[in-house]
Amino acid sequence: MNFFRFALKNLFAHRTRTLLTLVSMTVAVAVLFTLLSFNRGYERGLKEQLQAMGIHMLVVPVGCPYEAASLIIKGGKIPNFLPGSALDEVRALPQVDIAAPSLMSGIVRPEEGRTDIYLGIDSTTLELKNWWKLKGRFFEKPNEMILGYDVTLIELSHVGDQIYVPELDMTFDVVGELEPTGTEDDGFFYVPLETAQEMFLRLEGDSGAASVAGIDRLTAVSIRLKNPDDAPVVTPRLSEIKGAEVITMGELLGTMMSLMGSAKTLLLSIVMIIIVISALGVLNTVLMSVFERTKEIGVMRATGASELHVFSLVWLETVILSLLGGAGGLGLAVVGARAIEGVVKRFLPLAPKGSVVALEPASFLLVLAFVLGIGLVAGFYPALRAARAKPIEALRSE
Repeated sequence: MNFFRFALKNLFAHRTRTLLTLVSMTVAVAVLFTLLSFNRGYERGLKEQLQAMGIHMLVVPVGCPYEAASLIIKGGKIPNFLPGSALDEVRALPQVDIAAPSLMSGIVRPEEGRTDIYLGIDSTTLELKNWWKLKGRFFEKPNEMILGYDVTLIELSHVGDQIYVPELDMTFDVVGELEPTGTEDDGFFYVPLETAQEMFLRLEGDSGAASVAGIDRLTAVSIRLKNPDDAPVVTPRLSEIKGAEVITMGELLGTMMSLMGSAKTLLLSIVMIIIVISALGVLNTVLMSVFERTKEIGVMRATGASELHVFSLVWLETVILSLLGGAGGLGLAVVGARAIEGVVKRFLPLAPKGSVVALEPASFLLVLAFVLGIGLVAGFYPALRAARAKPIEALRSE
């Protein structure tokens, strides 16, 4: 304890220089901690925002999906379908969080100048599109239907009404309707997946063996990953599914991940500058202290202090200086992180909603390790120089 007090007393023998070093160290640590917290929070926020977007990739039949959509609108038949087994293969991948199958087809109504697009779905679509707000309820029976918001305006139908489809000689009970989403989801008639598979086989005139073989066909499997970063790993595995091709949110994901990479590169550059400046500041303060105490160190050596004692004393002073600056920096960061965040988010492209500063224990531990590392590294040379000073030469220096 006396050794510690002696080191602390020596450290503050020149208060102005020590306090200036502490201030610079405090600011450096505060910036470092804030940047690390910002990096973690920004990455987490972007990933959460991607998760909220729902679909990360689609598995579709081989061919141009836009051509298939055009055929549906014009009342044509889609040339290719996915087999139901493709859904099982998708769900077997550990990186897949949700896989929602669908079957899309259309009924052309030339007398009304429109095409009704029917989408067969199951309950996983609700999990995938968790932003949907549904009036009424989801399907429970094969002849039940949910209407997109635009469809309710065209059909003038709502929950509790019935819709008759003459082409299929089927009557559906409307059990739900979507509140407006501002997307293409507003324009669909939603029916149970198995009902869609049966009704459109009938509509296309398929029967018998063809009907049995094609009952589980799909036009797409929409996928949400547990982690959007896994897209490059999952895509080639999905491409191995027979008769399937993969459409990813590549451009969007690429932009997001590029932003993350750019942010990390910028942060790493700033952190490296902070480390160098902080280490030099501590090194300068302790080295100046050693130069000014040359005679004192000579007396210590002449009265029996070993090289190890002198080395340990100077090194301890450096570690104390670093830890005091680190503690002050962490306190300043916790208090001022939100204010810094507000400034940073103004210049941040595609800033996620909510906080982008994550005050995590891992960040505290990392910064403490950084501070301790600065103390150990920056104090080594001054401590070694002081320990190797010869008593006679040290006493003659003043």
